[in-house]
Amino acid sequence: MLITAIRERTEDELLWLLRYRTRRRILLAIGDAGKISATALRDSLKISTGSLYYNLRQLRGFVTQDKDRNYVLTEEGKRVYKALKEKGTVSAADLAEPESGGRMARILTNLFFPVWLYTPLYEQKVVTFIVPALGFVLSTVLLIYSRQISILMHFYPVRPNVFLTAGSYLLNTLALYGLITVVAILFSGVLFKGSKGESVLDRVRKVAGASLLDEVKFFSSLIVACLPLMIFPAILSLNRLLGLGLIPPERTPLYYQIRDVYLIIAQVATLPFLTALTAYGRRLNGATAALVTLVVFFVSHTIYQLLTVGVIA
Repeated sequence: MLITAIRERTEDELLWLLRYRTRRRILLAIGDAGKISATALRDSLKISTGSLYYNLRQLRGFVTQDKDRNYVLTEEGKRVYKALKEKGTVSAADLAEPESGGRMARILTNLFFPVWLYTPLYEQKVVTFIVPALGFVLSTVLLIYSRQISILMHFYPVRPNVFLTAGSYLLNTLALYGLITVVAILFSGVLFKGSKGESVLDRVRKVAGASLLDEVKFFSSLIVACLPLMIFPAILSLNRLLGLGLIPPERTPLYYQIRDVYLIIAQVATLPFLTALTAYGRRLNGATAALVTLVVFFVSHTIYQLLTVGVIA
C-alpha cells in the first residue's frame, strides 16, 4: 500500500504536485487535526469548495476518508506531512524511500540537495523578487571590482566597465537559463513520450513554459542558485582590496594554478544549488537534474577553453 501511490506517478510528477502551496496547506491541516470534515477543512483554509475538492482529488494517495467521511492522511501522506513539518518542503527521498540514517542523513541531504531553498523563492512574492535583486547587485559589484565577466559557470578577465559587466552578467544568466531549460527538456524524455493526441508543446510544458510566472520564478531563483559561484570574484576582490596574498602575482608560476583552485571551489559549491533548482523548477528527479547540471558545466568549460586559447576571443 505504501508504494502503490508512488508507482502510479513518477517522483518528479509527485514533487511538482506537492509544490503548490494550497495542497501542502491541505496536508498540513489534515495532519494537524488528525481527521477533519470537508466543511471544517474548507473554512480553516479559507478556499472555495471547488478548489478544495479539486486539490483533494489531486492528492489521492496522500489523503483518504474514514467511515465518517472525515479526511485523514494515508501512510504516505503522513510521511509527507512529517517532512513538511520538519523542513517546510518535500524531496523525492521523502516520497519514495523510508527514512534511514536519522538526523545526520537528513542534514546531508539538505546540504547537498537544497530543494528547501526554492520553496520561499517560488511562493513568497517578496522573497521571489527582493532576494534575487539583492543577489544580482552583490554579484555585479563583485564582478566589477574583480574585473571579471561571467561565462556560464566560468569567468573571463576584462577591463573595468560598469555597464558592460552588469549587462553581461544579466545576459549570462539568461544564457544559463536557456541552456538549462533546453538540456532539461531533452533529458526529461518528454519529446519522445506522451499521451495519444498530446502535442509536442504540451509535452514541453510538463518541464518548462507552463506559465510566464513560473519562468520568471525560475530565472529569479537561478540568480540565487549562482551566488556560490561568486566565491571566486569575492576572493579576487578581497585579495585586491586588502592585499592578503591569496593569489600570487600574475604571470608567476603558481598564479594560474591557485586561481583555478578557487574557481573549482566556487563551481563545486554551486553545483548542488543548480541541481536542486533544476529538479524543483523543471520537474526532474535528482539524478536527471544532476546530469543536466553536469552537461551545463561541460558546455561552460568548453566555451571557456575556446576563449582562453583565442579561438573565438
